[in-house]
Amino acid sequence: MVRVWHSRRMYKEVNKLTLLRLGSFAIVLLSLCPVFHGQNVCSAQDDSFYESYLLQRMMVARIREFRGDATAKSLLSDLVEEATSTGMKLPRWVHGNPKAVGLKYPRAHKRPKLRKYDAFVLEASQQYGLPTALIKAVIHAESAFMNDAISTKGAQGLMQLMPETAAELGVVDSFDSRANVLGGSKLLKKHLKEFGSLKKALIAYNAGPEWVRRGKGIPRETRKYIGNVIRYYHIYKR
Repeated sequence: MVRVWHSRRMYKEVNKLTLLRLGSFAIVLLSLCPVFHGQNVCSAQDDSFYESYLLQRMMVARIREFRGDATAKSLLSDLVEEATSTGMKLPRWVHGNPKAVGLKYPRAHKRPKLRKYDAFVLEASQQYGLPTALIKAVIHAESAFMNDAISTKGAQGLMQLMPETAAELGVVDSFDSRANVLGGSKLLKKHLKEFGSLKKALIAYNAGPEWVRRGKGIPRETRKYIGNVIRYYHIYKR
């Protein structure tokens, strides 16, 4: 009987000790909750910045891959894996094969299907005071309305913005059709204001503003480009 009583007493003491320990542990956890919560809020605020950072790095890797950089494919693969692990929604161009624009221009009489971009073109036209026919003509000459086009020089999207130019214009993703059209139209309007004529503005858009500022003349490629833009303009103006 004594042994049984002693065992029961020990059992009660152990239970009390266990409960005290559990209670202390619970208090510690509760005291740390605000800290964990603060970390979650902070990480949520950083998500958009980090996703933008990953997106820019993937864009650079994609351009390097297109230019023939042997290490770019592996880098892009690592970046995609990292972005996927964060739950980031990947743009279509990450997995697809971007279409090279190069120096090839579609024939003027072939009018591509572009109704899905009409709203963006109209918005850019109203915002920058440019004819919709002119914006469409530039898009046609630059990319043939391929929103994932990348030129051999690294220009991207519908209006073929170079990465550094896109950054200056505030365009985060050049493969975002709306952002690209608004950015390209803003650039075209800027050149029109600076140089005062459509011809010079198109030279600046295609060959760079320094060609116009230094009076270098017109590169042969740009002559062909201007001719195509004018032809397309008259088509879309109808």
